Amino acid sequence: MAMATEPFTGILGLNDDCLEEIFDRLQDLPSEVAFARTCQRFQHICQSKWRTSRAYEQLDLDKWRELLPNYEDLIYFLSQMRPHIKEMCVSSCLCALLKDLDEMHISELPAVASFYYDPEDVDCYPSNRSIRKLAGLLPGLRKLRLTTPIDGRYLSQFQHLQELHLYEDWHKAYELQQEYLEEVCHKLHDLRVLDIRTYDVISKLQLTNCVPSLRNLTVLKLNLATLKPVLPAVLELPALRQLVVLLDNEWHIPPLVSPDSYDHKIREVSEFYEIMERKAENILGFAVDGYYMPLEPGWDEKLPIWTHRRLQRLAICSWTHPADYLERYTCMTDLRLLCLRNWNDLSDDILLKFVELCPRLEHLDVSYCRELTPKFLTRALSVLKQREPHKHKPGFGRSPPLLLYYELSGFEDFVEKANLKSSPDYRDYIVFTADFPIDSERGLSFVDRGYQFEFDCP
Repeated sequence: MAMATEPFTGILGLNDDCLEEIFDRLQDLPSEVAFARTCQRFQHICQSKWRTSRAYEQLDLDKWRELLPNYEDLIYFLSQMRPHIKEMCVSSCLCALLKDLDEMHISELPAVASFYYDPEDVDCYPSNRSIRKLAGLLPGLRKLRLTTPIDGRYLSQFQHLQELHLYEDWHKAYELQQEYLEEVCHKLHDLRVLDIRTYDVISKLQLTNCVPSLRNLTVLKLNLATLKPVLPAVLELPALRQLVVLLDNEWHIPPLVSPDSYDHKIREVSEFYEIMERKAENILGFAVDGYYMPLEPGWDEKLPIWTHRRLQRLAICSWTHPADYLERYTCMTDLRLLCLRNWNDLSDDILLKFVELCPRLEHLDVSYCRELTPKFLTRALSVLKQREPHKHKPGFGRSPPLLLYYELSGFEDFVEKANLKSSPDYRDYIVFTADFPIDSERGLSFVDRGYQFEFDCP
C-alpha cells in the first residue's frame, strides 16, 4: 500500500513551476483533462493554462467533441471553460446545439461576445424559440451574425448587442419582418453595426420609423430600396462612418421596352451622386463596381470630392474605360488602399504614378488586370527604394511595405517563376499576396454588387 502511494506523494511534492512543465509535455487534451481531474491542485494548474490559451476562446462544439470523444471529459472541460469562452461558431443545427448544452447543464455562457451561425444544412433555419433561448444563454453578446432566414422575433432580447449581421450572398426564403426590425432599432441602444441586406429580391424593409433611434450607429448596410425613402435622414446620423448599399437584384422594366433588349446592368445611380454631393467633405473612401454600375466615361470629372482631396480608400473595379481616367485620383496623396480589380486597360505607367505620388499607399489590388507587365514591379521597387534609401539599415524609421494583390494579373506568372515572394530585394518594399484586401466581402472588390462610402464625421 505504501509503495502505491509513493509516486503520487512524490509528484505532489513538486512546486507549481514543475507541475506546469509536466502539463506542457502532455500529448493531447484528453491527457490534460485526466491530469486536471486528479485533484484540486492539478485542476488549478490546468485551468490557468487553458484560460490563457487562445485555442479555447472559441467554442465549436463539434470540434470539441473530436478533441474529447469521452462524453464525461467533454462535460468537465466545458464546465471549466464556461466562464472564459468568448466566441461561438455553429455549423450544426442551432436547436440541436441548445439541446446538447441543456443536457450538459450549461445554462449560461457569460463571457461570449460573438456568435456566428452558418449551418452546413441550408434548410436548418433557427426557430424563434431557439433565438429566445440563445438570448438567455448569451446574456453579454455584443456581435451576432445569422446567415439563415429569420423573422427577427426575440432579437431585441440581446440587450447589449452592438453588431447585428443578417446578410448572406445567396437566396433566403424570407427576410426580417418590419415590426421586429423596428423593435431592434428602438430597444437596442448600444447598436453600432446593422446589416439588413437581402441578396436576391427588392427589400421590403423600411427605416422611416427607425432612423431617429439609430443615433449611435456607425455602420449601416442595406438595400437601395430601403435607403431611397430615408437617404437624407441617414446621412444626418451623427456617428455614421460607413454606408454600404446593395443594388437590388430586380428592376422595373418600362412597358414600352422589350425585356430581351433591356440592359439589366444599368442601375439607378441618383442616390450615389446625392451621397457624393451631400457628404463630399467627409468622404474618406468609396467603392463602386463598374460591372453593375457601368457609368459613362468621365462620370467622376466634376465630383465634389476633388475640392477636399481626402480619399484614403478607393475601389473602382471591373471597368472598361480607358485607364487614363484614373490619373486624376493620384492627387489623393493620403491614399492607403487602392483597389483596381479587373480593369481591361490598366497600364504600368498609370499604376506607377500612384506609387510615385501616394506615399502612404499600403494596399494595392490589381488582380485580374491582364495588361500589366513584370516591368511594373522593377519600376515600382526602384521608386520605393529611392523614397527610403536606408530602409534596410538598422536605426532608421521604417514604413510598412506595399501589400500587392496580384492574382491573375499580367505579372502573376513572373512573380511565381522568379520566386519574388521570398526575394530579399523586395522583402522590405513589396509583399506579394493573393488574399483579398482588408474588408473584402467577396468577388472583385471590397464591395459586393453596389457601392460603399466611408465618412469622417465631425
